Amino acid sequence: MKNTKKLMLLGAALILSACAKKEVPPAVAEPVPAQPVAAEAKKRVSAETVRMMELLRAVYGNEGAHEDYLVAQLPDHEEGHNATGSYRLEPVAMHELPDGRVAVVANAQQLDEQGEAMAYHATSGLLSAYILRKDGGKWTVEARHENIAEVGSNGVFGQVQWVSLGQGKPGFMVRHGGTWQGASVEFVSIFDLADGPMHDLAHSLSLSSDNEGACGEETSHCWSIEGKLQFEKREGAAFDDVVLRFTGFEENRGDDAPKNQARQHEERNGMARYKFDGQSYVLIEGENIVPGV
Repeated sequence: MKNTKKLMLLGAALILSACAKKEVPPAVAEPVPAQPVAAEAKKRVSAETVRMMELLRAVYGNEGAHEDYLVAQLPDHEEGHNATGSYRLEPVAMHELPDGRVAVVANAQQLDEQGEAMAYHATSGLLSAYILRKDGGKWTVEARHENIAEVGSNGVFGQVQWVSLGQGKPGFMVRHGGTWQGASVEFVSIFDLADGPMHDLAHSLSLSSDNEGACGEETSHCWSIEGKLQFEKREGAAFDDVVLRFTGFEENRGDDAPKNQARQHEERNGMARYKFDGQSYVLIEGENIVPGV
């Protein structure tokens, strides 16, 4: 009797165990976790970047070339060709000229002893420009302008815009600037592709600025001024004039006024006309009303 009871209990236990096992769903293959991908592999290099890198390799060779930048020995911006250093050179923009030549603008960042780019908030980008022509299926370098201007912040500069400086005078503009302690400023630099010792013809004209990020109730002076740039022909002149038209506002409260007193709001409009004098653009009419930061 006792043996019969034991057998019954054992059978029940086996039945319960089998049921319990059936309640557990069959194992399903777990998805394989995504493997970390290196930052370089994540980049999707555009067709334009591929072509620009081809042009830069025609200038500097394949040594030190990567997918979207290369390491090159360039002249020091301050000391010119009297000193050189190692730089990360990255293509920014390219433009095909009417005669078949191609212009390329690139940004350089100096490398430290560990080979890392020195790009900080207060560090400008270093602008270089090149003109190449394809001859017999091979690119030849017609002009090389290395580290000719410090523009921008955080080691980079902004938008490159290809423009005509006058009849048959191709060039380009660079918008650049930055933000410091809530105040932002934007400049424009202008370059002539035919300029032998290429330099900024505009000497970083002020284009816009504001302090919206720092304008609190206790701030006595707040502003936002924006300029629009266009080239306007001058009769008999080889170079067009550069004309800036400004809109925006300024708000002021006297330094001795109570902090809770409202600032006086004033709409601001203005115009500044610059003429090329053979070396650079100089102000000949109006006023650049963009406040400095």
